[in-house]
Amino acid sequence: MQDGAPYLNCLSPPDKGHLCRIYWFAIYNVEVGEEPLRRKGLWRLSTMSSIWKWIVVTAILCLVQEASCTYQCGKGITPKIYSECKMLPSLGASFAWTFNRSAYSMDFAFTEDLEDPSGWVAWGINPDGAQMVGTQALAAFSNTSGVYTMRTYNVTGPVKNNERLLVPGTVSVNYSNYSVVVVQTTVTIAGTVLLKSGQSTSLNLVWNRGPQVQTTTSALMSHSVSNNENLMSTLRFDVGTGESMGGGEIPNKRLKDIHGIINAISWGILLPIGLLAARYLRPFNFADPAWFYIHAFCQITGYAGGTAGWILGLRLQKLANPIKYYHRNLGIAVWALATLQILAATLLRPKPKTKGRPLWNVIHHTLGFLIVILGVVNIFEGIDLLGVENWKRVYITILICIGLVAVVLELINWFFWMQKKERRHKHSVLVGDT
Repeated sequence: MQDGAPYLNCLSPPDKGHLCRIYWFAIYNVEVGEEPLRRKGLWRLSTMSSIWKWIVVTAILCLVQEASCTYQCGKGITPKIYSECKMLPSLGASFAWTFNRSAYSMDFAFTEDLEDPSGWVAWGINPDGAQMVGTQALAAFSNTSGVYTMRTYNVTGPVKNNERLLVPGTVSVNYSNYSVVVVQTTVTIAGTVLLKSGQSTSLNLVWNRGPQVQTTTSALMSHSVSNNENLMSTLRFDVGTGESMGGGEIPNKRLKDIHGIINAISWGILLPIGLLAARYLRPFNFADPAWFYIHAFCQITGYAGGTAGWILGLRLQKLANPIKYYHRNLGIAVWALATLQILAATLLRPKPKTKGRPLWNVIHHTLGFLIVILGVVNIFEGIDLLGVENWKRVYITILICIGLVAVVLELINWFFWMQKKERRHKHSVLVGDT
């Protein structure tokens, strides 16, 4: 089903649509040639053209009797007809609606599959933004009697790891005539929203699903936090025009974008360039001491930018719902190792040709490579959390360029090392001959 492609289906729900059943009964009996019906003259349909006449007549009767035909948007089937249908950007959900300008209201039908038969499906509008906290939600689930029911929920705070359950409560959005239809594992929540006078028709839709309900209190237990789709199930769009202003919008996205760009440049570009300068330019006499200044500039600038990005990450941690522990802990580890590296390089570096310098060099080089590797890994982790594939492609291209430069410099160094070794060998032979 594509956006804007709803359709009618005369395969009606149980206990409805007797006209449709009569139609199928008539066609069946004509095709198999039931003699009793032919003899009684109930259906004198002897040609294919007559069959098509019955199809047209019955379809018209179905349209006249609205309860006998059904409307489908995505997987959802409802007896009500809607003017618009939209596939939502996550969890395989769909949304059908009709906007009534004169009443300034919206009839809607939201559809999503259950994660578990004992779980819940919820949909709502957030007046504050495209995020979970603040959502005024309708949730459907099976009660203690096995009958699907609905309750309203005001999401006043984060719900994660079942530390805090979401209990029913009054909502500020004016929902009415809401109901739920369940077909196998597919849930459709339908109803009407009355918009406030002067309210924008651009609404923040939020939806989700979870594995379990506390049936005695109707409290919803938390959904998965490891699946990105559960964390991206928001959409802001105009119900009057059907135009989307963004799908799966991320709270504090601008702040996260800045955090990501600063850290990618600092840990993921400047530090590797500084490492290349120290490794591949130092052996050449013409590059001394330029290689050291390039190395120091890249490492210090990268560390300063990385520190700024790290502080920004601490701020984002307070706003995160849920906290991305792996990304956070890896970021802390990278910053701590880089701080140790900077302190060791400025305060604890032995002078050249002293006894402790070889050991310091080994520790310094190993730590430098470790910081770069962990930094690159965490950058990809952050890009995945943001869900911006374009950024990933750009950064992979940058890494490939840096890698190609490293390969070329490695070959050049190997070539000069071989020449130097050959000259030393020739020199030793000449000295031996004399």
